[in-house]
This record gives sequence, C-alpha cells and structure tokens, in this order.
Amino acid sequence: MLHLICKVFYVSNQLQMCPFLMEQGALDPWMGLFRTILDMPCPDDLIKPTEETQEIVARDKSIYWKIKSIVAKITYRTFVKYSKPAFVE
Repeated sequence: MLHLICKVFYVSNQLQMCPFLMEQGALDPWMGLFRTILDMPCPDDLIKPTEETQEIVARDKSIYWKIKSIVAKITYRTFVKYSKPAFVE
C-alpha cells in the first residue's frame, strides 16, 4: 500500500506540483511521511551480505528498496525544483 501511495504522488506531481500542495503548510504532512519512510530501519535479511547472485538480485528488487527509491526521487525533485533560491548555496 505504501508503495502505491508513493508512486501515485510521484507520478501525479511529475511535471508540475499540484496547486494545492503549493499553499502554505500543505506539503508539510507529505514531507513528514517521506522522512519517516526514509528513516525506517532496514530489515535484517537485507543487511547481511550474501555471496549468491540470486539473493543479491532479489535484494535489489525488494519492495523495501523500491519504496525508498521513489521517496528519494520525490524529495530530491521537490527540493531542487521548488526550494527557495535564498537557501540554496
């Protein structure tokens, strides 16, 4: 379910941010959710290094990494496109 929510948000705001989200404080709950997702601990079975290539491929295709990947893309795009230029070095 979390993967679907993140993917819908990513696709719906791909070209332009929704006007509702550009209002004061409307994007804060979303960024809080994305921060929580990025701070989630990694499952133990994905941390342990393995020698077999099949397990490495399975680890890379894990839904856990897909969710984190989408959230990272969302936050990167949001900060690059819509951040205030005064705060950017």
